[in-house]
Amino acid sequence: MADDTQKQEKETWWSKQSSKEKIVIGAVSVCCLGIILIVGIGGLLSPDNGGNSSDYSSNSDTTPEPVEPVETESEYKASCKTISFKELNKNPDGHAGERVKLSGRVIQIMEGYGTDIRMDVNDNYGDTVYVTYDGTTTALEDSWITVYGEVYGSYTYESQAGWQITLPLIKAKYVEVGQ
Repeated sequence: MADDTQKQEKETWWSKQSSKEKIVIGAVSVCCLGIILIVGIGGLLSPDNGGNSSDYSSNSDTTPEPVEPVETESEYKASCKTISFKELNKNPDGHAGERVKLSGRVIQIMEGYGTDIRMDVNDNYGDTVYVTYDGTTTALEDSWITVYGEVYGSYTYESQAGWQITLPLIKAKYVEVGQ
């Protein structure tokens, strides 16, 4: 009998609502269900980054991967070898990946999204390398510089006269002016 009374109270409440109120209540209910479905589906489809993943391994015997020590500037420079222009120019691609130290005179320098330098090694005209450097430098044309970096093989570009010019390419990590 208590069930009948509750049923009558519910029917009475619903029957007291106007048709506009029923539409609003229905729309709100549909929106709430939609949000619940979207959140539920999104939760099922997104990767689980929590600690309850079935792929998680709690093996305490695993050792962490070693962290590479950061190389200091002096260590990097010490790892660069001096190479003659003739040796480098003979086969720049064969020296790719090698760390080198080269000194010479700046014959052209351009700064923008980094610095591009054409440098005559040991101030010998024609013994030219192309140097790229991510930073900026105080070097100007005719400055004497020493670069420490990695050989990236050959670099070919077109001159203003339309000639194809190929030079050894050095990606400098450090550029010293006046050294």
